[in-house]
Amino acid sequence: MTKILVIQGRSINQKSIDSAAQALMNGEIIVLPTETGYCFAGLAHRKASHMKLWELRSAHPKTKPFSLLCLNAKTASEVSRISTPAFRILNKLLPGPFTLILPVNRETPNYSTGPHKSTIGIRVSAHPIAHKVLEAVNAVLVVTSVTDADELAEEGYTEESYDSQLERWWTTPEGINAHTDGRVALVIGQQEPLPIRHSTIIDLSADDSPEVLRDGGWPLESLS
Repeated sequence: MTKILVIQGRSINQKSIDSAAQALMNGEIIVLPTETGYCFAGLAHRKASHMKLWELRSAHPKTKPFSLLCLNAKTASEVSRISTPAFRILNKLLPGPFTLILPVNRETPNYSTGPHKSTIGIRVSAHPIAHKVLEAVNAVLVVTSVTDADELAEEGYTEESYDSQLERWWTTPEGINAHTDGRVALVIGQQEPLPIRHSTIIDLSADDSPEVLRDGGWPLESLS
């Protein structure tokens, strides 16, 4: 049975955070909020976490790896190789709604790499709940949105009014729980509906200059 923890207002209940961290440490998949919407999350260094995410997101392209969610730039540098120019950009952009493509290193978790096993997608979220969970678990998480871009496009989600978007199942812990039918251990989230937005994907794997692979509509002044 899925446990639902809804944090109300600005005060974050540490007991709820600890419950989410414990579920992760037990090898379970949980749902947590980021600034781009709710996502499935598991411990990145466990193969089982990746397999469970494939089961939950069966339509997700098998050639497209899931992203890694890190607490901060220091943690990101432990699972990826960050050049000095990339580190400057990373510090300007993060935390925030960006997925940064970086070269792998020896500590990069298996099953998380891109084409030719040479790159990794890194995120550092500014959402207070996600940040607190990462602090409590003290580990890198493998994450993916609870739904995908194709589903959003097919249903015309991005063209809907903001109020209509907030009525979708993927915007609330209760809706996600009903949709996943008990296949996640815990859903931790906020009281207000949280719409899904795309992150901006920036390739920092080359030392010469960053390349925006997908513009999610977030400010990019830090790249100039």
